[in-house]
Amino acid sequence: MEKYDVLIIGGGLTGLAAARRCSLKGLSTVVVADSPGSLPHTSGAIDLLAVFPTETKRNRNRPWEALSELIEQSPDHPYARVGIRSIMESISDFTNYLGSSRLEYYKRDKENINIITSAGTVKPTYCVPGSMRANVDALERRLPTLILGFTGLVDFSPEQVAGNLRDRWPGIRAGRLDLKDILDQNIRMSIPRLVQEFSRPRFREKFAELAMPIIGQAKYLGLPAVLGTGEVAEILQDLQQRLSVKIFEIPSMSPSPPGDRLASLLRKDLESSGVELWAGAPIAKLDFKKNTITAIRTGRERSQKIDARHVILATGRFFGGGLVADRKKVREPLVGIPIQSPTCRDDWHMNTFLGAPGHPINRVGVNIDGAMRPVSEDFSVLYDNLFAAGAILANHDWVREKSGAGISIATGYAAVDSILEHSHSGRMGAGT
Repeated sequence: MEKYDVLIIGGGLTGLAAARRCSLKGLSTVVVADSPGSLPHTSGAIDLLAVFPTETKRNRNRPWEALSELIEQSPDHPYARVGIRSIMESISDFTNYLGSSRLEYYKRDKENINIITSAGTVKPTYCVPGSMRANVDALERRLPTLILGFTGLVDFSPEQVAGNLRDRWPGIRAGRLDLKDILDQNIRMSIPRLVQEFSRPRFREKFAELAMPIIGQAKYLGLPAVLGTGEVAEILQDLQQRLSVKIFEIPSMSPSPPGDRLASLLRKDLESSGVELWAGAPIAKLDFKKNTITAIRTGRERSQKIDARHVILATGRFFGGGLVADRKKVREPLVGIPIQSPTCRDDWHMNTFLGAPGHPINRVGVNIDGAMRPVSEDFSVLYDNLFAAGAILANHDWVREKSGAGISIATGYAAVDSILEHSHSGRMGAGT
């Protein structure tokens, strides 16, 4: 039987961020995940807080000011549980790490930044991959820009992007390339296929020859997010030299290469630091005995037991399987933690789809104490060494707030810090 300081259940951003904190603090850690998590389906950007209050849909350029207001007005919000100082420390550590990585993330510390999306909308966020830095610059400067798509690629419409932005950006235009002469046409055009092709120097050379005539006077070239896997910085530099234009990626719908790159970076670095990552099999059962939790992991060949001093539940909401809903209620299926949600299903949603302040179902989840431990309906601690973090927590609407990544990172770090604090002080008794 393997023994660890911390077992993290869930391999999304929350679980991986918590694992990074464990690694930095010298805790032996295993991450067990049934699925790759939601990262491969995200933009790869790190949202902190861009809309508050959600009732008024107020966009906020200064996220730290908005966070202070949120914490004061919403004491049950996950951010309020963590506290502004700890949020600042965790977000700074994580984004600085990303900035020094091969993905070269970019931020402005005190301000949110804006990027254009594949829908032709403007997305406010806090930190973006280096491949999107010129996306920020192009939108701000609004110089002549070409949005380039590809014949047969149904996942990205340059006409939609340019058309939705033209009123505020007269110099933006759309174009398409037909790659039939340089690609095997027996294979369907797709984002994953283009990612593979752009990883090849010979393809980039031929692409540049085709693209050069239609770039014209454009100062920026926007492409769907197809610039390879982890080597995106080298590919970007190569293409900019060939075309003499600044190039940026536009985050696309799922599958999302930037999100996949971020997940791959985190997993590789965690494994290098000694964190064990077990993927592809769910936790079938948790046995609770005093301060030790034994997890029985169902494998393909045999079950394997894990002896962990502490467990962090980072399974997400409905998408990740952390919460499930039947005709009567919302449940947490693994541990059986009581869920805060409207009693009647009729109260889960509002009459209007996009109305303020948002559907109540978007705020359901696990209630926690100040140490990130799940609590019962009477707010007593359920298990001394069980912690929860990320989207599974109650009292936030990360989609409307544009706060998902920030909540994942801040609460993931906070759960680990609580483990350290309570372990060192010996205050792991129930209800403390």
